[in-house]
Amino acid sequence: MSWSTVYVSGRVGFEREVLHQLEKSGFSFLAGTEENGYALFWIDHLAKLREFKIAIGSKTIFRYRLQFYLSVDEALQKRNTAGFTPDEQNKIKRMQDWERLRNTA
Repeated sequence: MSWSTVYVSGRVGFEREVLHQLEKSGFSFLAGTEENGYALFWIDHLAKLREFKIAIGSKTIFRYRLQFYLSVDEALQKRNTAGFTPDEQNKIKRMQDWERLRNTA
């Protein structure tokens, strides 16, 4: 059997619940390491990500705000761009400018 890797991140404590749900579902997987907020899972290369998510269950996914990545690069790229959007940055700058003007007046 060939395996594909899936990286999962979420709120604190998600790993134990995800393992519990996967074991309960009978979905074929191997658990890997947990590092830097990511849990690694190996799933059958013929399985679809959607099947993996169904095995975990929507309640668990939403409770822990789980996010799924198919590579480390994808996960790291998402983490590096998780800041504010350009519109949000512009609003923050305007608020800071307004606060500065208010404090100097």
